[in-house]
Amino acid sequence: MKKIGFTILLLFLTVPFYAQKISGKIIDENNNSIAEARITIENEEIGELTDLNGNYTIDLTNIAKTKTLKVIVNEYEPFKIKISEFIGSQNQTIILKKKIINLDPVVVNPKKYTLKNYGTTNSKKPYSEYNSNDPNEVFEELAILVENKKKLRIKNVNVNIVNYKFDNTATFIFNIQSAKNGFPDSTKSLVNEPLQVTVTENDIKDNKISLDVYDKNIWTNEDFFVLVRIAEDFKGSFSIAGNIFAFSKDTFYRNYNGEWKKYSSGEPSINVDVLIEK
Repeated sequence: MKKIGFTILLLFLTVPFYAQKISGKIIDENNNSIAEARITIENEEIGELTDLNGNYTIDLTNIAKTKTLKVIVNEYEPFKIKISEFIGSQNQTIILKKKIINLDPVVVNPKKYTLKNYGTTNSKKPYSEYNSNDPNEVFEELAILVENKKKLRIKNVNVNIVNYKFDNTATFIFNIQSAKNGFPDSTKSLVNEPLQVTVTENDIKDNKISLDVYDKNIWTNEDFFVLVRIAEDFKGSFSIAGNIFAFSKDTFYRNYNGEWKKYSSGEPSINVDVLIEK
């Protein structure tokens, strides 16, 4: 009996369980607060958001100290730190550095370009539902892969939605990322600022939400991913449209900044208008 009791005690002492809530602030190099920044555990579907003043509280209870805490905001360099080091720090203020992206210069020339659309444009069939009553749905991010080998310029980013009901407005946030090992590379965004559009129900025409990004000067000659998510303050419900019978296509998804996953059964109606040199 004593041996069993000793074994249980030993197991209890070796289980890495601890209660730990950490509060802090996320700012830029000029001491400006960064609102709605996602602070997460790498490859875990848990995390928190900063408020309008950049404040956050994240629960690290029973999270292994060997794991990595991560903050990724489009226009800033990714921030990563081991949880053990983060907890041991006397100051949990996180300072993000502005990302510098070398965009190709705009050159005026007589070359002609062809307008094409890549992605899925189904605007009638519901594919992925979002409801503010379910946090897991609101925090889900979807992406499509655009296979490309020609130099192109992205003109518009589009998403089709159906069955929408907004309490007020809805803000859709887009991103364009390079590909790495067949998945989006969150450390290599092709844009250096947020791509987002806020709409009311009356703004939506033919179930389509479109954001003109021509002035962002986004060029690429490689495969890339188009990402879309709804802002976390969204109230209401809607479904992203899509083609559930596109069995040759893949849907990429994640929660918070968790690990990207995919399933090969259909594709959400996310697409881009691009200009390709003739």
